[in-house]
Amino acid sequence: MMAIDESTQEIFNRCLRLKTRDYRNHVKASIIDVEQLITTLETRKTVVYHSLESLVDIIQIIIASIDQTTLWKCKGKAHENHQQQLAQLSCRLFKCLCQLDAELAGSDQGTAIMHSILQWLKDDTDFCLTKSVSQDLHLAIYSSIEQYCLICKKPKEFVNELFLTSPIHRTHSSSLVSCFMFNHRRKSSMHESLSIVDYSTRLVIYLLESSLVTSSALINQILTVFLFCAPTPRFSIYICNHTDFYQSIIVPLLSKSNTDYFVQCVLDETARSQTDSNDRVFIFTHMLNLLGEFVLHPGIEIHSCAFVSTFKHLFDALIECGTTVPLWHLVRCLSNLLTGADVETNLFAQEIHRVGLIQSIVNYVSSLTRKSSLGEGEMIFKQLHHHVLTSCLSILYNISMLDQYVFDLDIIINQICRPLFKADAQQVRLISCLLYSNLLTEKELESDNACHHLCEQLFSAIRQAFLSENFHLSNQISLYSLVNCLKKLCTHRNFQMRIGQVDEHIESLFEILRRFHAKIDQQEEVQLILESVWFLSFDLSCATKIHSHDKYFALLVQLAETNPNETIQQAAKGILWQLKQTMSTNSNQPIVSKSSQHVMLSYNHECKELVQRICQSLRNSGYRTWIDVDDMHGSTLECMAHAVEQSSVMIICMTEKYKQSPNCQSEAEYAHRLKKPFVPILLQAKYKPNGCHSPMDMAVRIGMILYGLIYVLIRDGLIHQRYSSWAKTKNPYLKQVQQAHHRHHAFPYKTPSEELGLFLMISPKY
Repeated sequence: MMAIDESTQEIFNRCLRLKTRDYRNHVKASIIDVEQLITTLETRKTVVYHSLESLVDIIQIIIASIDQTTLWKCKGKAHENHQQQLAQLSCRLFKCLCQLDAELAGSDQGTAIMHSILQWLKDDTDFCLTKSVSQDLHLAIYSSIEQYCLICKKPKEFVNELFLTSPIHRTHSSSLVSCFMFNHRRKSSMHESLSIVDYSTRLVIYLLESSLVTSSALINQILTVFLFCAPTPRFSIYICNHTDFYQSIIVPLLSKSNTDYFVQCVLDETARSQTDSNDRVFIFTHMLNLLGEFVLHPGIEIHSCAFVSTFKHLFDALIECGTTVPLWHLVRCLSNLLTGADVETNLFAQEIHRVGLIQSIVNYVSSLTRKSSLGEGEMIFKQLHHHVLTSCLSILYNISMLDQYVFDLDIIINQICRPLFKADAQQVRLISCLLYSNLLTEKELESDNACHHLCEQLFSAIRQAFLSENFHLSNQISLYSLVNCLKKLCTHRNFQMRIGQVDEHIESLFEILRRFHAKIDQQEEVQLILESVWFLSFDLSCATKIHSHDKYFALLVQLAETNPNETIQQAAKGILWQLKQTMSTNSNQPIVSKSSQHVMLSYNHECKELVQRICQSLRNSGYRTWIDVDDMHGSTLECMAHAVEQSSVMIICMTEKYKQSPNCQSEAEYAHRLKKPFVPILLQAKYKPNGCHSPMDMAVRIGMILYGLIYVLIRDGLIHQRYSSWAKTKNPYLKQVQQAHHRHHAFPYKTPSEELGLFLMISPKY
C-alpha cells in the first residue's frame, strides 16, 4: 500500500494502458509516462492509500518488451540503446516497489521480477570481450538488488540465486576472461554464463583498475550489495577462495606499500562525504567492512599483520582530521580481526601493540569519554560516537582476552571503564563491564559504588538476554559472554558479598539452571553459572542462602546425580562439597589431619605437563609427592580432601587459570583451613597475584614474602626458573643454602615448606 493522489492515479492508468508493443515500437509517450511515474513515486508524499499491485503489472509488461539478445549490444549510456533504457526504468520501478511495499516486492511476483533482473547480468558476456560498461544500467540493476536484499523473505535462496549460472545461446572466443589478469583463473564453459558473484567481482576489479573516479558510484553500489551478502559464510568464503577480489583488490589496497595512497584518498574525499554519498571514501571503507566480515569465517585465511601499518596511519589521520564515519568502519574492522583465537590473531594483537595502535585507541577512548561527560557521573554520546566507542571497547576487550598486560590499567579502569558504567547507552555500559571484569583487581573492588554498578548492570543484562528469543542482548551481546563475565567477577570476595545481599540475583542464576540444564545447546552456559555459584559458595552469606533454599539444593543434587555431562556433574558436586565446608567454618568441630609427609602439588590442568616435570624432579631428589594425574582413586573431591589432609607441605602452582578455577580454589581454601604449610610458585609469565580474595590469598602473599615468589617458565623447550628480586637480596635463608649447596653441606631447614621452597630456588632446572 502507498499514499497516492489523483494526479498520480492518472499516470498509473496511462501506464497500465500501455502494451508490450508500445515499448517495442519505441513509442515516445510510453517512456515519458514511465519516467514521470518514477519521479512521482520517488518524490511525492500524499495522503490517500492505494494498492501497488498495478505497479507489478507495469514492471512485468516492460520486462516482457525487452529483447535480451540485443540488450548489451550497444555499450555506453542507456539512452543510446532503447533496450537498456527500458531495463533501467524497470529496475528503478522495482526499487520504488521495494521501498513502498516490501510485502508485495517480496512476494512470488516480486521474486520473479528480481530473477529477470539477475538474468540480464548473466547474459552480459560481451563485457568480458569489449571491456566497456553500461554504467547507468548497471547502477540501476545493483541499486534494485540492494533494495531487494533489504526486504527479501528468503535470503538463503536469494544468495543461492547469486551463485547460479545459466546456459547462453551465443558463443565467444577464448578471450572471454583474458582481459582479467587473474592469478587463479576460474574457467567458465563457453555454453554457460558467469554467476552474479563471479560477474560482479570481475566487474569491480575492472572498474577499480580502469577508472576509480568516473566509476566510483557503480563500484560503491556493487560493494554495498557485497556487504549485504558478506555475513553469509558461503559468500565470504567463495569470494576469498574462488575469485581474485581479495588478493587483487583488498590486499594491495591495504598493504604497507599503499598505506600513504589509501590514507590520502580517504582524507581527500572525507571533506566531501557529507554531500556526495558515492565518494571514494565509501569505497575504501567498504573494503574495510568486507575485510572485517571475511575474517569472521574460519574457512578464510586472512594475513592481517600485513595491514597493520595502514591501520595505524589511517587511525591517527582520521583522529586528527576529526572524521567519524570512516573511523567507525576502521575500528569495527579491527574489532572483527581480533575476535579469533588462533595464532594469526595473537600475532596481529602483538603487531598493533608494537606500532602503538592500542595506545592510540586507549587515548582516543579516554578523551572521548572525558568530553562526553555531563557531570555527576552522567554521560551521553552522539549516535556515531556511540558506534565508534562500542567498536573501540570491543577492541580493548578482545585484546584483554589475549594479553591484558599491554594496558595501562589505571587509564583503562579509572578513565574509561568506571566513567562508562553510567553512560546513556546500555551496550557501552555492558562492554565496559566485560572489559573491567578482565582487568580488575581486588583493590579496584574496594569501592562499594563500583561494585554496586557492576553487579546491578550485569544481572539486569543477564535477565534480559535470558528472556530474549536468541539469548542475546539486542542481538549483539550473548548470554554466554555475560555469564562468563559473571564467573570472573565471582572470583572476588567483595563481589560475592554484594551478590549475597540481593536474593533476586541468586534466584536468577538458579532459574537459568532450571531451564537450561537439560538443553544440549546451553551446556556451556550451565557450566559457567555452576562455576559462578561454586565461587559464591565460598561466601558465608551466599552459602547460607543456597544451602537453606530447598529448591536450590535439590537442583544441585539432581545435577550432581543425574546430569549426563560429567563436567557439570563434577561442578554440582563441587558446590555441594564447598557449601558443607563454608557452613562448617564457624563450628568448633576439629578436623583430624594425619600427615604422611608427602608433597602435594595443587595446580590447574592447563599447565599439567610442566607440573609433571616439576613433580618428577622432586621425586628424583628423594621427595615423596602426590599429584592427581596418577594418584586419584574414587570421588575426585574426597580424594583431593584426603590428599590435602595427609600432606606435610603443598606447592601452590599459581596462574590466572588457577585463580579462576573454583575447583582449585576449593583445594587451596581447604589446605588453608587445615593450616598446611605451602610454597607458592608462578607458572605464568607476567601474571601478578593481586588482592586478598580469600584467607588463602592472604597466606599466599605471606608465603611470597617469606620465601620469595618462584617463577617457573618454559623457554626454548627447557624449564627455567627465577625468583623475585626481593628474595635474591632479603631472604634470610637463601644465601646460606646456596653456599651450603655449593659446598655439598647439609642445611638445617626449619620447616618442610622452607626446605622445599629453597630446594626449588637453587635447582637450576627441572
